[in-house]
Amino acid sequence: MGMDPPSSSSSSYSRRFEHTGNLHDIDRAISHHQSAIESTSSGHANLPTCFSNLGNSYLCRFEHTGDLQDIDRAISYHQNAVESTPSGHVDLPSWFNNLGSSYTHRFEYTGDLQDIDYAVSHHLSAVNLSSPSDHADLPSWFNNLGSSYARRFECTGDLQDIDHAISHHQSAVKSTASGHPDLPSWFNNLGNSYTRRFECTGNLQDIDCAISHHQSAVESTPSSHPDLPSRISNLASSYTRRFERTGDLQDIEHAISHHQSAVKSTPSSHANLPSHFSNLGNLYTRRFERTGDLQDIDHAISYHQSAVESTPPGNANLLGCFKNLGKSYQLRFQCTHHLPDVQNSIASYRRAAEANGTPSIRLESARLAAVLSSVHDDSRCLTDFALAISLLSEVAGSEQMIHRHHANLHGHYDLVGSAVSTALHCDKADLALEWLERGRCLVWNQLNQLRTPIDNLCIISPSLADRFMKVASALESYATHSVLSVPSSESRATLAEDIRLQDDTRNHAIHATEYRQLLKEIRGLPGFHDFLQPPKATNLLSSLPSDGPVIIFNIHESRCDALAVIAGIEEPLHIPLGNFSLLQAEQLQKTLQFNLLKQREVEDGDRAVRRYFRNPPSMSFVLKELWCKVVRPILEALGYSYHSNPSDRRRIWWCPTGPLAFLPLHAAGIYGSAYQPGSCISDFVVSSYTPTVRSLNDKFLASSTSSRCTSLVLISQPNTPGLSTIPSARKEVHALQELMKGTAVDALLLEDDKATREKVKAEIKSRSWVHFACHGVQDVHQPLESGLCLHDGRLELLEIMKQQIPNPDLAFLSVRQTSKGDELSEEVVHLAAGMLAAGYRGVVGTMWSISDMHEPKFATEVYRYLLRENGLEGLDSTQAAYALDYATRKIRESIGDTAFLTWVPYVHFGY
Repeated sequence: MGMDPPSSSSSSYSRRFEHTGNLHDIDRAISHHQSAIESTSSGHANLPTCFSNLGNSYLCRFEHTGDLQDIDRAISYHQNAVESTPSGHVDLPSWFNNLGSSYTHRFEYTGDLQDIDYAVSHHLSAVNLSSPSDHADLPSWFNNLGSSYARRFECTGDLQDIDHAISHHQSAVKSTASGHPDLPSWFNNLGNSYTRRFECTGNLQDIDCAISHHQSAVESTPSSHPDLPSRISNLASSYTRRFERTGDLQDIEHAISHHQSAVKSTPSSHANLPSHFSNLGNLYTRRFERTGDLQDIDHAISYHQSAVESTPPGNANLLGCFKNLGKSYQLRFQCTHHLPDVQNSIASYRRAAEANGTPSIRLESARLAAVLSSVHDDSRCLTDFALAISLLSEVAGSEQMIHRHHANLHGHYDLVGSAVSTALHCDKADLALEWLERGRCLVWNQLNQLRTPIDNLCIISPSLADRFMKVASALESYATHSVLSVPSSESRATLAEDIRLQDDTRNHAIHATEYRQLLKEIRGLPGFHDFLQPPKATNLLSSLPSDGPVIIFNIHESRCDALAVIAGIEEPLHIPLGNFSLLQAEQLQKTLQFNLLKQREVEDGDRAVRRYFRNPPSMSFVLKELWCKVVRPILEALGYSYHSNPSDRRRIWWCPTGPLAFLPLHAAGIYGSAYQPGSCISDFVVSSYTPTVRSLNDKFLASSTSSRCTSLVLISQPNTPGLSTIPSARKEVHALQELMKGTAVDALLLEDDKATREKVKAEIKSRSWVHFACHGVQDVHQPLESGLCLHDGRLELLEIMKQQIPNPDLAFLSVRQTSKGDELSEEVVHLAAGMLAAGYRGVVGTMWSISDMHEPKFATEVYRYLLRENGLEGLDSTQAAYALDYATRKIRESIGDTAFLTWVPYVHFGY
């Protein structure tokens, strides 16, 4: 959907060009404006106007020719106009508006997110500086501000951007008189924004509004106007969107008819012709999908080929053209099974994946190429998957604020499973390990990358290291700052707030660009070619702890596998899980989440019901299935045997993916009367979890240089305002405080109104060990806003991560709803994983909301074990997994193995 050009003053040649499209006119206009600048002295009051007029003319010519040099010149001259105009001058809003429009147009060509951030910022300045409020150009400035928000929405998917776009486009329409020559443009752009929001929300009222406004735009546009083809095309596109929702063939007939009119009325050299070809091709594709008429898909391929051939090399729209062509060939192959069609489809998807433009479209194209080539081109399928995996981190969004990162990852996680399954099918276990590492915890990895020590770089190039650290620090600050300041969707932010947020976004994008440039420069140094690159399998294997293996899973619809990564072994041990499937994993997850957790909610409200449900049979089924089909086959492959003496057991780290990430692998086994020695996991090993192998290696390395902890902060909130009471919280922390007396551990207690957010943040920066006994909140929609409930509100996960804790050792989360997680299982987004990301070497937490009854005893037994092991010297976090195992055994001895809801939730993360 093309946005119409911004209104601006220009010469008579420029005006005539806008109506005739004759390039000779715009060439004359540019020559005229250049002469005007050359004849105007520096500092002259008319010089900004001359700069602006020349910039507008270059912009007009760029719109017709697509020559990138023209838009670069337009931006340069419009920047000159702004910089040469005094603050408060009546023309300054116009100059800001024109500069913003030029950035918008360059963004449309290059897809560079930084350009659209600049555009939004400059258009906001234009509207904010406009005075009086009935300024004749204000409707134009509203329109352009709305257009820049709409463009950014296309790239970020942030609904707030498209809501802003609609609001500003409505302001443009409402403030423009009927019959005004600009009104058709405002109608067109308002229709486009409604269409975009409909594509995101599916609200039929939005697409009906879009059709209505596009119809108004077409009907009010003169037949000779050069923008009429684009407006007809946009009307056709809105009919297409409604057809996709309702299936009404009359809508698609209208759409095809309008798109054909747009193609016929567009000059062969016009920059919009490729998009008209693409739109018409997409329509024929959709009608083919509905009717199965092969003639339609033949037409689609023909129009998509025309779109590719008429799009200039390097244009950001080229990747979309190739992707559409690939889809059309794929659909025809599915119908005809003609081998050249699937070959052309794969080739087109590959061209799209390698083209310049939006990372998410490149990623989807690479994924489609990989899926097809895994069946039809074995020789290159691993290369296709490798490109797709490499694009995941771009889609996660180092250029964007962190609150957008997780949203960008939805829908892409099946890619990792497909890639790993293919690698294992090809006996490439090393590659499978690398892809599992690269495809998991993308957001954590990006944040941790910004905190990586660079000692070697400081020796080789101190100045480059200093620049890199400053940019990384600034980037992290912006990445973790703005999520806390985003206005709620219920209330529209003020214009001043919009400008402030936009400044943050633009500055973040600038630092992201500089960061990438610095990475490229550093990697060009001798010996630094792999600086902050994803780790190779050899690097992962060489840094493992010797205590036990790491087990990484790939649970995919095609196959289920485990990789055992073991210190001293040169490649991962591949363990196929032939008796397990993705469907079984999903069923076990549902059994746990929708049965057991619902029962826990009932238990919390009724003690009589608790007695009835104390030993829910479905939990024993889940644990038995995990034992027989997942855990026991792994232990057998490792050659592990039953140990009657618990102290002889080794450690094991679980790194689950998919639905397995929500299941208690650490408790797998057969319990109750059917139990025999050697029929549960704790008979063989002491379990921990890790988000990635690299994370464990980092924690292991950090623990080798750490000393025992002698400073502990205990945080208790038994009566948090607005939440249910936790009677055991006070008992728990007071018991621990008493336990620390006479040891080397200085325990500070923050309780009730003393446990405020600011006080807790200050103390966790000065004490390496923290114990929370309070409520925790897992925010499913904004996982990084999850947190711990303190006296004056929630201490959010991002806020903890921002603290840069000097020597974080262990976090004990005796918290209700600690690591309940959400659908982003590959990101391991929960409080326990977040504490690891904040730097803590180990975390004790729970997999679901815990009962109040046994919390104090669990915590007391854990600390009693730790103090028994050289407690006079301090607490040793490397023994935390053993301490939790000990506490679990003590509780099981006390209440019985089958009281699963009491002891199963407790888990250890990290080293």
